[in-house]
Amino acid sequence: MMNPTRLPHAPFRACAALLLLGALRAAAQPASTATGPDASPAAAAPANPASPAARAGGGGRGPAIPMTDEIRAELTKNLADLGAQIAALKKQYAGQKNYDRIADVEIFFNAVKFAMEDAGTPNPYAITRGTAAPFADVNVAQARTALSAGSQRAMELAKGETPWMTASSMRGYFSKIDGSAQPYQLTLPTDYAATPGQQYRLDIFEHGRGQTATELPFLNGNFTTAPGFTQRPFAPDATRFILQPFGRWCNATRFAGETDTLEAIASVKNSYAIDENRIVMTGFSMGGASAWLFATHYPDRWAASSAGAGFSETTVFLGLGRGRNPMPSAYQQTLWHLYDSVDYAINLFNQPMIAYAGTQDGQRQASEAMKTAMAAEGLELERVDGPNVGHTYEPGARLKIMARLDELASKGRDPSPREIRFTTWMLRYNKSYWVTLEGLEKQWDRARANAKVEGNAITLTTANVSALRLDWAAGLAPFAVGTKPNLTVDGTALTLPAVGANKSLAASLVKTDGKWRLGTRPTSGLHKTPGLQGPIDDAFMDSFMIVRPTGTAFNAAVGKWTAGEADRAIHDWRESFRGEARVKKDSEINDADIAAHNLVLFGDPSSNAILKRIAARLPIKWTATSVTVGDKIYPADSSVPLMVFPNPLNPKKYVVLNSGFTFHDLDNNDKMNPKLPDWAVVDITKPGDINLPTAAVGPVGFFDETWKLQGPAN
Repeated sequence: MMNPTRLPHAPFRACAALLLLGALRAAAQPASTATGPDASPAAAAPANPASPAARAGGGGRGPAIPMTDEIRAELTKNLADLGAQIAALKKQYAGQKNYDRIADVEIFFNAVKFAMEDAGTPNPYAITRGTAAPFADVNVAQARTALSAGSQRAMELAKGETPWMTASSMRGYFSKIDGSAQPYQLTLPTDYAATPGQQYRLDIFEHGRGQTATELPFLNGNFTTAPGFTQRPFAPDATRFILQPFGRWCNATRFAGETDTLEAIASVKNSYAIDENRIVMTGFSMGGASAWLFATHYPDRWAASSAGAGFSETTVFLGLGRGRNPMPSAYQQTLWHLYDSVDYAINLFNQPMIAYAGTQDGQRQASEAMKTAMAAEGLELERVDGPNVGHTYEPGARLKIMARLDELASKGRDPSPREIRFTTWMLRYNKSYWVTLEGLEKQWDRARANAKVEGNAITLTTANVSALRLDWAAGLAPFAVGTKPNLTVDGTALTLPAVGANKSLAASLVKTDGKWRLGTRPTSGLHKTPGLQGPIDDAFMDSFMIVRPTGTAFNAAVGKWTAGEADRAIHDWRESFRGEARVKKDSEINDADIAAHNLVLFGDPSSNAILKRIAARLPIKWTATSVTVGDKIYPADSSVPLMVFPNPLNPKKYVVLNSGFTFHDLDNNDKMNPKLPDWAVVDITKPGDINLPTAAVGPVGFFDETWKLQGPAN
């Protein structure tokens, strides 16, 4: 699939080695003996290790069992049997609330199915000297355990029983992105029994990089009692749930991995009484990068956060601009604003962050970069150092972090702080407490919104913001019922609506000709809005469907290339994001598909019937002879446009032309940034690079805030 030339960052290689070591130990020893940072990608503590629910999470340990034709046939048969059980459950529970519990079964099916499919194929994350090592063959003991656990759950669910819901175990949910069942590990409070009116703290831990820790090793992770949490900044007790997401494997919770954590949190909250004001976000190594991301990009969700090691920016961490590592194109550097946490440092204004780093850890650089970025905003980073250790939690330092997180969680999140300082670069990340940005003057330039409540007055200053909303939910408005607060926004005085009887307050504001007023933007015409602002990769963070062409292309070479790119997009999604993309032929697309999904169209206006329907309404024109971008014309026999745009058939969803996700250099997670903006034209007669090896990227660009063409960004 790929031939990256750079080796993984040294600390990540060490972390991956420890993960592999942990997996090997798990195959030969009881779980309680696992040690070291990220000995498994996650851990949990079953209430009763002998229970079926406990077996559903662990097992498969002991001497390695060699794969034989007989065993492969056994696994194939048992997998098919489990698949039949799942199909029957989906019929039984169609339209019912317990349908989601089928995901708790299907995660075991997927784990074995994917392991059998992957065996011997290149592992895109296991890169040595530019070559991807193959996935290992199936761990027979783990596969048998998973199939047995899945079958047991299926039989219980068929009888309307879900005993695993009251024990620490593996869980699942169905993702909105591709409909796949995705796993997570959930540790329940000790001696848990649901009590009416009682709410619990939720601690989240994002795991480190583990290029061999796909679904089956994850499901067979080292389930231990509290001592096994020595590489987590918390431990089980009677007050908290502990969630450890899979994150769609090994992507530092970027893109679909980011959505995975949010969906896993929602899954837990749907089943248990979680206190919204006592949710704690943590992670270590690659998971530390995840914790930086969630803390800075979703600042109003956490009572506290703790990032251990990881990375928080791109340039220094990857050593770019030095030696043989040149800086990439300017537009790609612009796209780093998506995930560089240092660019969002001010968002920690109201959220306590307790960073951690070993004094001898190369990934200490992440917290140093955040420390500098926060200082530039007038903030001070609180960091606990692990004395004389490298890439691991030092025991004494871990206890200090635990004590601080317990203190902060006990205090809880303030859901309605009187002062907010917020920044973003794009509308996907647009909210901090009661301030929500609904329009920017220019995506990818820094936007700011600083707000303060004093008495019955609100002062709001903005930069690069064109529309916003102030919104206090019931019980949270810091004003008396009936009060009409005075708002001063960028010097303009306005009077807000009266506070409701339930102490709620909401008001939308829009900037017109440089001046703010109450109201919203016109509904006519296109505007970049939250979740509909690009770039191409953004379309794959929500529900999408790949649409294959059934007609004949304008040009045979273009038809062949776009068909190959469709195959690659489907393969790469399954390989990297551990789900199976929804795929239909253009002739099969119906109104429900158009309403529900971002449509990813492959082909051209001649071969793809859906693209033919919308071609005249797209900003890039494509005919049998030419591809026209503004005043530039490119030959249609060698040029193919790639693009994301509001679907003319349903402007609330995207349409994507001839592209899957745009990054494929996976030897270091910090390289997982978008490689293309909103549009590009590629030359299929020339070779490209690792991210698009079959075509050379030509002009690329961003659409403006009304989705009109701008000049090329390169």
